[in-house]
Amino acid sequence: MARSVSYSSRTTFRTRARQGRALPLRFVAALVGAVLVVLTALLVLGPVLGLVGAAASAGPLLSVPVGAITAVVVLGFLVSLALLVGAALSRQHWLSWTLAVLAWLVSLVASVWPIVATANQAVDRARDIWPWIVQLVQQVTS
Repeated sequence: MARSVSYSSRTTFRTRARQGRALPLRFVAALVGAVLVVLTALLVLGPVLGLVGAAASAGPLLSVPVGAITAVVVLGFLVSLALLVGAALSRQHWLSWTLAVLAWLVSLVASVWPIVATANQAVDRARDIWPWIVQLVQQVTS
């Protein structure tokens, strides 16, 4: 009987020792999420801002909402950072992975938002052109 108690205490010690050496899964989730957020910032936000900057160079033809774009991008990446911190601090593995994926999705939406806002302004500007064209045609025909 003493032998089985001694044996079980050894296995418990070995199991605890193995678990102590490995990186906790919550930190792995937060690290994977952080890598995805950084890659999104580099590979999505960078080209989108370049395209929006090229559209802004059109001058008075298109007004780019710089303030709204800046606010959404900064706020989106701050929310992503908060979600990654939550993933690192969470005790449940499924919650850590869920928060890491949500952080990536929020950063993706924040990275795509500048082109959506610029396209919205372009469509708004195109709607303003039709009355001008109609007025011009009326002036030419009369």
